[in-house]
Amino acid sequence: MIGLLFLAVISAQAQNDTVLFSAKGGFYDTVFALQLSNANPQNHIRYTTNGNCPTAESPRYEGAMALNGTMWSQSNIYTINNTIPSQFYLPNGIKRGIVIRAAAFDENDSCVSQVVSNSYFIRALDCDLHGLPVLSIMADSLSLFDYETGIFVPGINYDPADSTHTGNFKMRGDEWERQINMEFYEHDNTGINQMCGMRTHGNASRWFQQKGLKLFAREAYGKKHFLFRFFKDSPIVKYKNFCLHPYRCSNWLQMGGTDYLSQKLAGKLNIDALSVRQVVLFVNGEYWGVYTLEEAADEHYLKEHYNADLDSIAIIKYWGVPNYGDIDEWRSFYSFMSNADLTHPEDSAYAYSHMDVPCFIDYILLETFTANLDWPGNNVKIGQLAPGRPFRMMFYDGDGCFSRVEYQALDHALHSGGNSLILSRFLENREFRFQLCKRYNELSHTYFSYDFMKSVLEEYRQLVEGEVEDQYNRFHFPWSMNRWFTDMEKADEFMRERHEYFREELKDYLAIEETAPMAVSCYPNPFTDEIRLLWRTGEVKEKEVAIYDVLGRKVFSETCSSNEVTLKPELPAGVYVLKVGAFTQRIVRY
Repeated sequence: MIGLLFLAVISAQAQNDTVLFSAKGGFYDTVFALQLSNANPQNHIRYTTNGNCPTAESPRYEGAMALNGTMWSQSNIYTINNTIPSQFYLPNGIKRGIVIRAAAFDENDSCVSQVVSNSYFIRALDCDLHGLPVLSIMADSLSLFDYETGIFVPGINYDPADSTHTGNFKMRGDEWERQINMEFYEHDNTGINQMCGMRTHGNASRWFQQKGLKLFAREAYGKKHFLFRFFKDSPIVKYKNFCLHPYRCSNWLQMGGTDYLSQKLAGKLNIDALSVRQVVLFVNGEYWGVYTLEEAADEHYLKEHYNADLDSIAIIKYWGVPNYGDIDEWRSFYSFMSNADLTHPEDSAYAYSHMDVPCFIDYILLETFTANLDWPGNNVKIGQLAPGRPFRMMFYDGDGCFSRVEYQALDHALHSGGNSLILSRFLENREFRFQLCKRYNELSHTYFSYDFMKSVLEEYRQLVEGEVEDQYNRFHFPWSMNRWFTDMEKADEFMRERHEYFREELKDYLAIEETAPMAVSCYPNPFTDEIRLLWRTGEVKEKEVAIYDVLGRKVFSETCSSNEVTLKPELPAGVYVLKVGAFTQRIVRY
């Protein structure tokens, strides 16, 4: 990786030569004097104010420095074209913070310490972020803007004939990861400050002027993880990486928060959803707009949330593309589903044992109810914690949600070629259709209700409304403040009216009969020696209770005629599917 040399090749003695700052980075109300010090009297300190690492040519520290406008970076990197030339917008001016990077040098002007970096956001200098936390990155400017190696620019890899698919900013892999210093501060100045790696991230967001980014904690940079509780609604405090999702990604609505809103809904469902929050980004002290800070939908997410083994995890992208690990079990499952008939008990048992069906139902309802225009051909990830475990859906990138209230998302999902196979097959199964409709009815009165969604929208409004004008001034996106207000109202209208359209589409496609499948309780589940079945309906006619293994083979059968029965199937420990008529239930024997 490029960028490791400066900090990695510092001797152990450098730990005793660290430069000390009299005030750590963060938010401050007024201008104040900053002092730097070093315990070794034979050393002197050099510093920079533009995000670059100090060198022997950098200014020498002579005494306390007033953190006022004279300390702003004069590099003006916001004037550098970092997108497709026709898309570049040059603002009249920008909001600024103050960034100081300092290191100790010996009498030969050789650097003898690690670089220490701190960012200061002073309200008296018009650096008010309206209550949002800040994430500040500092990087040597060449690593971002150099023609050959800069990851923010079109650069040497740009082809005007293929402008949206080429450029340095579209490059991937270790070679295009750059070393940076990142700081994150809440408004009480709690936070984190460490070296890490950074890459551009996403698809179109790589060439946007306001770019998608991904940050990586690695031992080579100093720390293996980011140790901070970034998300107050999550207990996780250890992250290997995370993403910065730019406001600019909201292509359909220019309100900037569709991904944030959809993840807030997903977090209430039985889906692997991402924790999110709104932040303001600064790059080398210059304002870079509003972002959604979010977990990365990758193997480290599954490791931290489920304590899964990285060597056992598999992740599938786009319904069949390897993203991480060995996906042979998914390939076998997909191949089976290509020819399966889920009206047959053996086939449905196999399908139910391999897919986490409650998760799949919640996922399908979220994507279709919110009318995601960028799905199912894009933005699909499926996770498996270990071989033999059921597949679960991972929700990410909801930029296409909440914009077209009349959109027939279920119709689109069922007419998207190979992307439609899994859903189409499951919809052959009457019990699945019943479960999907039942779950939608539940959600329509809870997390899909207008009252709940409106509360999330208002929460978002309160978080960002004060900052949107600075976002607009910096990137001319949204195109105007009026456009932001208009699109916020469109999102509100979507939430208020979506059920009317979605219910009709469900009715047309699912054709649920008035008579519901038999309702059965299975307990305990998981079980050891015996499992009890209780019918929650009236008189029960004679029924076969069948249990199938993960290969769809019937391994147990018993005929029952009462409302309550105890079964004692002699089965090896494992996952099975129990079926009674149209009723299907995944069970586990310990």
